[in-house]
Amino acid sequence: MLAVASILIVRLLSFQFYLDANTQRILERNRESRLYQTVEVQPNRGQIYDRNGYLLATNSYDYRVGISPNAVVDRQAVAAELAPLVGMTEDELYRALQPDENGILPNYVLLASRVDFATGQKIINLDIDGIVMETLPKRVYPQGALTAQIVGLYAGADNTRAGRGYYGVEGFYDALLAGQARRMTLSVVPVVEESNPTYVRDGISLELTIDRDLQHLAQEVLDEAVQEHQASGGTIIIMNPRNGEILAIANHPTFDPNNLTPETLELARNPAISDVYEPGSVFKVLTMAIALDAGTHDLNWSYYDPGCFEAGGVNICNWDRRSHGNPDFARVFIDSLNTGTATIFKEIGPYTVYPKLREFGIGSPTGVDLEGEASGILVEPGDPNWSEAQFLNTSYGQGVSVTPLQMLTAVNAIANDGLIMQPHIVRARIDGDEVIETHPSASHRPISEEAAHTARDILVRVLQESDEIEFEFPGYNVAGKTGTAEIPTPYGYEPFAPGNSIASFVGFLPADDPVVSVLIKLDRPYGYWGSKTAAPTFQKLLERLVVLMEIPPDATRYALMEQGGAPFMREYE
Repeated sequence: MLAVASILIVRLLSFQFYLDANTQRILERNRESRLYQTVEVQPNRGQIYDRNGYLLATNSYDYRVGISPNAVVDRQAVAAELAPLVGMTEDELYRALQPDENGILPNYVLLASRVDFATGQKIINLDIDGIVMETLPKRVYPQGALTAQIVGLYAGADNTRAGRGYYGVEGFYDALLAGQARRMTLSVVPVVEESNPTYVRDGISLELTIDRDLQHLAQEVLDEAVQEHQASGGTIIIMNPRNGEILAIANHPTFDPNNLTPETLELARNPAISDVYEPGSVFKVLTMAIALDAGTHDLNWSYYDPGCFEAGGVNICNWDRRSHGNPDFARVFIDSLNTGTATIFKEIGPYTVYPKLREFGIGSPTGVDLEGEASGILVEPGDPNWSEAQFLNTSYGQGVSVTPLQMLTAVNAIANDGLIMQPHIVRARIDGDEVIETHPSASHRPISEEAAHTARDILVRVLQESDEIEFEFPGYNVAGKTGTAEIPTPYGYEPFAPGNSIASFVGFLPADDPVVSVLIKLDRPYGYWGSKTAAPTFQKLLERLVVLMEIPPDATRYALMEQGGAPFMREYE
């Protein structure tokens, strides 16, 4: 009996080893025949929120639908139920479930490369044997077109390959948002289940400085202005000059990132940081600040204004082509006199002006945390294209190109006592339970505090004393400047042609303690002048902006401060 038992045990062990060897050979053959593949298991991409917790970008998924015909019992019933959901006819699906010419049923048949989440759930609810549902990552943008050019795009992902962020926050912070993937081997035979768990590190979420309410306001006001003034497009930027936070960036036109087409994809870049333009007379704000800081000019300076004069081989003329007598320094900017700013630059000299312009950030990226920022164009001495005429033209914003964000960041130095704060769009990074806040930092000081305050007071007078600017906002001291830049043609500048200008406005309030600064830019408005198009648009924006931001009128603010109260209720400081 012991001998018989021993023989049986030996035989059983031999069968076991034989089966293990067979299993190993089968697995090797599967790999050789590509029934297994190595893939990257992707983590959840970090979400993006506005400053108040509203979702701007989140994750969902679609499905890839396949089936194992050898697991299907009633092919006709399955074809009837499944065909409408996968975009096939009942006959096409029924034939796909049949054996091949050798009478062998395929292991797997792809039915639909992508169906949306709702359709996928309907297929799952059918509870069909052999059905294979593979999740395909998908980025969803709950605010749609409202924040599309700020947030950017995420594209290119499937179940075996990571996507990538493009433009805006998605592009700039792609590595942080993406998380860390893991590689593993998966069977492509749908009925084989994988038992080994794979852990991945999810992406970091971001809280932006953007306020959805202010973003909606800016977009609505801009869209109305484009329509009213028959402009081809435009931009509005709202910032806090004290800490560099960008509260809103609106552009027209924009696009819906949830419904991409080749045509709308052309609108994915953000013109506020990627498109350069000649700023026109808003650039005179920098001319004013440079002159005051250099000490070459003060409020007592004056000059004789001929209306037009020739310098560097070109005629330099005021916007109205008229002489204004002997205006003083402030009057040059209140009446926006090109002859005055050109005279100031001529007296300061290029070797003082250009280093100062560089300090204001002209000709260099601001370093904002958005993908796709342009540098602008500043032609300096030594460049083949530089000339005295261009130097003088730069004093009133022609012959130099900036992005809208560059222009507003430079003006913010005047609002912020001479300091430029680093513009930024991410307020905090959220890594699980850890929140890492962005701490505002001063980039540098291009002008003194005294020069900034003097320039600020002149900008208040610009809006109070100019007869040309259509702006009135009782109860608040507002600092600002309009601009009208002629768009050059192949034959040079064509002044006063309707629809051939860029109208703009920059301003901030309260003038003595600014918490908000605004740039408005309208492309090719029919009304031509910034004073007639961009300035009224700024007024419409302010009427609702002070309510949303809870900025009290100056008299109320002073009374609150005397009583020891906080004049600004919302957390924008």
